[in-house]
Amino acid sequence: MMGGRSVEAPARPHRRLIWKYVVVVVTLVAAAIVSVGLTELYFSYQDSKRALTQVERDKASSAATSIEQLTQKLLLELESVAQPPTEQGAAGLKERNDDFHRLLDRDELISQLSYLDASGKEQVRTSPLELDRIGQGPDLSRSAKFIRARAEHQYFGRVYFQRGSRPHMTISVAERGAGRGVVVAVIDLSFVTDVIARARVGTTGYAYAVDSRGFVITHPITNLVLQHTNFAKLPQVRAALHGSVKASADSSGHDQNGTKVLSAYETIEPLDWRVFVEEPLSEVLAPLKAAIWRTALLLVAFLTLAIATSVLLARRLVRPIESIQTAAAKIGSGSLNQRIEVPSNDELGALAEEFNRMAAQLEESYSSLEQKVQERTQELATALSDLDEKSRELEAASRHKSEFLANMSHELRTPLNAILGFSQVLRERLFGDVNEKQAEYLDDILTSAHHLLALINDILDLSKVEAGQVELEVAPFSLREALEGGLVMVRERATSDGVQVALTALPDADVVTGDERRIRQVIFNLLSNAVKFTPAGGAVDVSAARANGEVRVSVADTGPGIAAADHERIFEEFQQTEAGVEQREGTGLGLALSKRLVELHGGRIWVDSELGHGSTFVFTLPTGGV
Repeated sequence: MMGGRSVEAPARPHRRLIWKYVVVVVTLVAAAIVSVGLTELYFSYQDSKRALTQVERDKASSAATSIEQLTQKLLLELESVAQPPTEQGAAGLKERNDDFHRLLDRDELISQLSYLDASGKEQVRTSPLELDRIGQGPDLSRSAKFIRARAEHQYFGRVYFQRGSRPHMTISVAERGAGRGVVVAVIDLSFVTDVIARARVGTTGYAYAVDSRGFVITHPITNLVLQHTNFAKLPQVRAALHGSVKASADSSGHDQNGTKVLSAYETIEPLDWRVFVEEPLSEVLAPLKAAIWRTALLLVAFLTLAIATSVLLARRLVRPIESIQTAAAKIGSGSLNQRIEVPSNDELGALAEEFNRMAAQLEESYSSLEQKVQERTQELATALSDLDEKSRELEAASRHKSEFLANMSHELRTPLNAILGFSQVLRERLFGDVNEKQAEYLDDILTSAHHLLALINDILDLSKVEAGQVELEVAPFSLREALEGGLVMVRERATSDGVQVALTALPDADVVTGDERRIRQVIFNLLSNAVKFTPAGGAVDVSAARANGEVRVSVADTGPGIAAADHERIFEEFQQTEAGVEQREGTGLGLALSKRLVELHGGRIWVDSELGHGSTFVFTLPTGGV
C-alpha cells in the first residue's frame, strides 16, 4: 500500500555477479576439457578392448582348431581299425586285437580299446595297463556308446576324471560293413590341458574349456576341475551355450569369484565344447591410467588460466550493473519516484530505461491496489457464503436419504411379510387344496419374496454402514459356536445338493471380541455362497486359527473358481462373477456388505482362487477386539 512505502523489507543476501561470471567461464572451460578427455578415454578403451578381444579370439580359435584336429585324427585312426577283419570267429577276434595293439603303440592318447559285436556284447578289450581279454564279455547293448554309434556312426561321451585330475573321454565308431559292430576307445584328454594352457593372454589372463552342459573340462585352478564345477551360470558361458555351435563371440562377464573379465570363446564343433580365453578388466583398463593423469593435469592448468581471465572480464561488466542494482534497491524499498541513470547506449542503457518504466507503472498500480483488494475480499466472502449453503444442502440430502431408506424399509417389508405369510398359508393348504401347478407358483412366489426381502435387508445394512449409522455391539463370544451355527443354517441345502461340509477350529481361536450378530452374518454369507457354487460331490471346508496377532477364518470350496481379474471386483456392490450371473441367485451385495462389516471390526477379507481350482474366502479379526 502507499502508506507503507517507508517500510523496507529485509534484503536477502546476494552473491557477487563477478563470481557468477567466473563460475560460468570456468564451467565452460572445464566442460570442454572433460569432454575431450572423456572422449579420448572412451575411444582409447574401445581400441584396447577391440585389440585384446581379437587376440583372445585368435587364441581361442587356435586352441579350438588344435583340439579339433587331434580329435579328427583320433577318429580317422579309430575308423581304420573299425574295418571287418579278414578272418572269422576266434581268428578274426585275434586279428582285431593285434590291430588294437598296433594302434595303442602309435597313439599314446588312446588308453583302452574294445570291440562290441552287432549284439552289443564286448568281444575284445585291449589296454596297456591290463591283460587282453578276447571272448564274450559284458552286454553293453543298452549303453549310449553302442546305441548312438550305430545310429550316428560316431559318438563322443562325456568327460570324466580318473588318476587324479587327468580328464578322459569315450569315443566310439561304428564298424563299416554288414557286421555293424562298434569300436570303443578311452581317450586321455591331457593334451587338451596343454593346448588350453598355451592359449592364455597377458599377465593375468587365462583360458579354460567347458562341455555342452557348462562343466569345466580344464582350468588353471585344478580344484575347479576336480570338483566337477559347472560354469553354466556365468553370463559369458550361458550366452555361449545358448548360441550357435559354429559361432565365436566376445563379451564382458565375470569369473567364479565375481571379478569382471573380457571374454572370447570358440566352439569345437565335433565335441560341442567351448574354449574361453579371458582377462580381468582391471588389466584391460591399466593402459588408460596414464591418459587419465594427462587429462587431469590439463584440466588443472586450463582451469587456472580460465579463472584469471574470467575475473578480469567480469570486473569490467559488473560495475555498470552494480549501479543499476543500487537504484533498484531504493525503488524496492518504496521510493517509486527514484529513477536510474546509466550513460550507455548498449543493453545496460536499455535495461535502465525498462527499470524507469517499471517504476512509473508501479506508482500508478499502488494507487488503485487498495480498492482492488477490497473488491476481491467482498467476492471471497460471497463465495464462502455460497459454499456454506451448499454444505447445508448436502447435509439435508443425506438426512433425506436416511429417512427415505427407513421409510422404504417399513413400506416394503410390510407387504413382503404379508405376501410371505399368505403364500405359506396357501402352500400348507390351510384354506383348501391347491393343484400341482398352483403349488409350483406358490413356491416361486415364496422364493422371489425371500430374495426380495434379502435384497432390501442387504441394501439397508450397506447404506447404514456407509452412513456410519452402524454401531457394533462388541463383546466376547465363541467363534466356534458362530461357525457351527452357520453350518447348521446351510447344512440342509448342502445335503440336498450332495455337498460335504466340515469345520476345523483350533482351541486358541475360540473366544474372540466383536459384534457376534454381524460376524454370524459374514459367516452365513460366505457359507451360503460356497454351498451355492459347489457342484454335487464337492466339499466346503471351514477353518479358524490364530496367527500373527489375529484370528483367521477361511471358507474353502471345490467350485468353479474365480478369475484373478475378478478378485477385487466381487467385493463391490452389485458385482458378480459369470457363474453367479448364471445361477440367478443372490443380489451381488453379500460380499460387499461382508467386507464393510469385517473392516468395521478392524479386519480384512480377501479371496484366493483360480479358475477350475475352487475358491477360498478368508477374513481376519484382531485378537484385541474392536
